[in-house]
Amino acid sequence: MQAWHRNRRTFLKSAAGLALAPALPLASRTAHAAGGDVVVGTWGGDYQNFLQQFIGPTAKQLGLDVVFDTGNAVPRMTKLKAEKNSRRGSMDVALLGDLDMYDVARSECLHDVSAKQVPNLANVHEQFRTPYSIPHIFSAMVLVYNKEKFKAAPDSCNIALDPAYKGRTGFSDILFNFNGIFVGLAAGGGTNSFEPGKKFLSELVKNQPRVYPSNEAVAAAFKSGEIWMACMWKARALQWRDAGLPLEFVIPKEGAIPVTFEGGLARNSRNAENGWKYLNAMLDPSGQLQFAKAMGYAPTVRNAQLPPDLQARVGFTDDEIKRIHKYDLKALVDSKNDFLDYWNKEFKARI
Repeated sequence: MQAWHRNRRTFLKSAAGLALAPALPLASRTAHAAGGDVVVGTWGGDYQNFLQQFIGPTAKQLGLDVVFDTGNAVPRMTKLKAEKNSRRGSMDVALLGDLDMYDVARSECLHDVSAKQVPNLANVHEQFRTPYSIPHIFSAMVLVYNKEKFKAAPDSCNIALDPAYKGRTGFSDILFNFNGIFVGLAAGGGTNSFEPGKKFLSELVKNQPRVYPSNEAVAAAFKSGEIWMACMWKARALQWRDAGLPLEFVIPKEGAIPVTFEGGLARNSRNAENGWKYLNAMLDPSGQLQFAKAMGYAPTVRNAQLPPDLQARVGFTDDEIKRIHKYDLKALVDSKNDFLDYWNKEFKARI
C-alpha cells in the first residue's frame, strides 16, 4: 500500500482548534444494515450525540436510518480487519483517528474515496485529503490545567514530574497513542516514535498519574478537583471551560501534535451507497459549522466559513503554529501495538 503523508501546518492557523477526541461508548452494540440503514462505527458520548444532532437531520433527508455501532477504536479496528475477507461486513462507515484510519487502510479494509462517491470532498482543504477517508474534524492536543491551582501557566509537560503535583495529572485511556506521542516531546523526542513517550511515562509513574476510561471522566476529575492537569484536545478544553470549569490550556514549549478524526467506508460494506451518502453528509457545511459552535471544531471544507469571532476562538497564533508538529503516520502505526502493550501492561499496571 502507498504511504500517505499530509502537511497540515498551513491549515492550522485558518481552521484549527477543533478538538474533541470522542468519548467511550454509551453502550456497545453489533448492528446489521438493511434497506435504508447505514451502520456507523463510532465512539459514544458527546461525539455520537452531536453526530445525531448535526449530521442526523441531513441523513434523514437522504432517507438514511443511522444505526450506531458504539465502542472504542481498538475493537472497531479489530472488527474491520477480522471481517475484511468476508463477503459482507457488519459495519458500513468507520470513524477513527488518523493514525488508526491509516492502519486499517494499509490493511486494505477500506474503499478508496473520491469526489464521485462523496461530492462534498471537492470542498475539502488539500491538507486533509487522503485516498481512503474523509476528514471530519481537526484538532491539536494541548496541556489543559486548572488555573486556580497554578500561580503561572505551566510551560511544559515536564511539570507533571514535579512531586508537588503528585496524583494531579490525568489521562484519557482512549487517547493512549496520542498521549504517548504528546508527552514524548517533553522527553526530547520527535513525532516518529513512541519510545520518548515510554521514557516520560516510566518516570511519571513515580508521581502517581491517573488514567480515566473516557474524556468525560477526565472532565469529571477536573470538576471534583482530583486532577489539576491533563493532555486533551483544545476543543474539549473550550467545552469544559464554557461549562464553568476554571480551566485554561497551553501548547507547551516542546510542542504539540495535530490530529484529524476521519470517516471511511468498509471495503465489504453491506450498503455502500448509503455509506457514501453518510460520509458526504459529514462534510456538509451546515453540520461543520454546528460542530464549530458547539465543540470548538473548525470546518475541514472551504465552503463552511466561520464568523470572525468564532475563528478567533478556535484558531491558533503564529507562535503556536510553529510548535505544532506533524507526525510520521507509517512509523507510528508500525509501533502502535507495541506502545499499547506498554501502556496497558507497564504504565497502567504500575499506577
